[in-house]
Amino acid sequence: MRSSSGLCETADVRAIVLNSFTGLDGLELSEVSDPTPSDGEELVDIRAASLGPWDLSSTRGRFVAMGGSSEFPQVQGWDFAGEASGGRRVLGFVAQPWMGVGAFAERIAVPSGVLAALPEAIGFREGSTLPVCGLTARLLVDAAAVSEGDLVLVTGAAGMVGGFASQLAKARGVRVVAAVRESDADDARRLGAEMVVNTGPDIEAEVRGEWQDGVDACIDTIGLGSDALVCVRDGGAFVTSVPEAVLGAARGISPGTVQVQPDADATAELASRASAGELTLRVAETLPLEHFREAYGRLERGGSHGKIVLTP
Repeated sequence: MRSSSGLCETADVRAIVLNSFTGLDGLELSEVSDPTPSDGEELVDIRAASLGPWDLSSTRGRFVAMGGSSEFPQVQGWDFAGEASGGRRVLGFVAQPWMGVGAFAERIAVPSGVLAALPEAIGFREGSTLPVCGLTARLLVDAAAVSEGDLVLVTGAAGMVGGFASQLAKARGVRVVAAVRESDADDARRLGAEMVVNTGPDIEAEVRGEWQDGVDACIDTIGLGSDALVCVRDGGAFVTSVPEAVLGAARGISPGTVQVQPDADATAELASRASAGELTLRVAETLPLEHFREAYGRLERGGSHGKIVLTP
């Protein structure tokens, strides 16, 4: 049952919960208590929530060593788009398991500070694909300090983070070289790549065969690490979204990484750019909440051109 404001009035809401760190076997669709907002929080009716690789990691307890919760049950999910009080269209993400709330639910209570306005031109499904990947890409481009005329290698440029990074870098006047599988080459070009190289063992030969001195910077979204670092010129920049791929300083290059956090202002800015057609929001498939096992399975298999989205 829903009120005239669009918010649920039921005593319980459905959610995807994790009951043990046993991978997908630890997940179930369950009823949880209808959330009550604390001071500084708002209720949001979830209209769409998208999956990312971190959702698979959560089921295996990867984040416990980083300070994440080890208590059960845990409602899963990070990225969401929905409606807050008065029907306000919003999007954002909750860093489960650190924030103690998950987005794979019919209704959640979240800090007002994580919510950004969702433009009318963007659907809920599309909006849910933006927060984590868009913010990560923005951090990577900023950390690489790329500027007009730079030659930048983006690994995984057909993926969600890589695709956003390519478009954000190109908007700065950067020349983007995409490192992707051959099957993803066309997607990478559509997302702004000037040239495409293969992520295989010949990546350095391909890059330096075209640009002998190497690229000015590498934005590594898939953890190629040393295989990508060798493509960067002396004194260039290397930044990755995969902490395990951070290497020691070499040849005047100091590799770094980024850590994404909820940022409503930055999310709103990215959403505005997506609304204007500057960023491409890609939905590979939409499934109802009760088909979560199929959604997780498809995420685990990989190869999706866009995000897998769950809808209540």
